[in-house]
Amino acid sequence: MLLLLALTWLGVSGGIRQIPRSHTPGELIQSVAQLSYGVFSLLGVLTRFRPDRRGRLVLGCWVASMAVAGGFAPVVWGGATVGTGLLSGGAVVLVALGIVWLLRAGFAV
Repeated sequence: MLLLLALTWLGVSGGIRQIPRSHTPGELIQSVAQLSYGVFSLLGVLTRFRPDRRGRLVLGCWVASMAVAGGFAPVVWGGATVGTGLLSGGAVVLVALGIVWLLRAGFAV
């Protein structure tokens, strides 16, 4: 839960800071995805005790927004190759799914 709250702060504050600095469509997409994962992190905390369809939908949107933000960031802000962005996005998905698994395992206990 603390990790999701930290990701809420990082996503929202970083997204708000980056949106005005976004000059290309890719930068804007990454910034909005970062803001989105911050919002979905907070919603994940709020729906943590609701293991129904809405909770799963929120966590699914959180994983997707994390993947877009993590995949686009090295390419649009760092000048990395698209292959690096794909690997980065895939790694982010694995980490996000690990966090979702920990949330679900903690809920089952």
